[in-house]
Amino acid sequence: MKTIILYKSYLGTTRTYAEWLRDELKCDLKEFGEVRDEELKEYDSVIVTSGTYANHMPLVGFLKSKWEAINDKNVVVIAVGIAPENVEYSRKSYEGIPTYIREKIKYFKIPGRIGNIRSAGEVKKENLDRIIEYIRSSGS
Repeated sequence: MKTIILYKSYLGTTRTYAEWLRDELKCDLKEFGEVRDEELKEYDSVIVTSGTYANHMPLVGFLKSKWEAINDKNVVVIAVGIAPENVEYSRKSYEGIPTYIREKIKYFKIPGRIGNIRSAGEVKKENLDRIIEYIRSSGS
């Protein structure tokens, strides 16, 4: 299975996670603006990741704009942010993804970092373990 990771990172944490994933999964990696719809046809699995900023995730706009090109693929979405996964802010961010997309993706939320602000968890490779396990078990 051929996999690509697509990401948007303003502060660097999402890029770090994306690079760790690329190294572990031995797959391609590109920023949102670097991929064309035509290229996406080559892939079986698409991992889309971005930070979460005050209930806004750049990955939502990306998913909407590329959905026609990726809706038949195994799509894994990773939100990176300082709020814990189980709080209202995180839920609202997730609900910002249209229902027709949410129904066809696997979603994960992992700890991020903004300067010295206390986060829901430490930024470390181990945060990716459940994602890597899911991707490998889904045949990606």
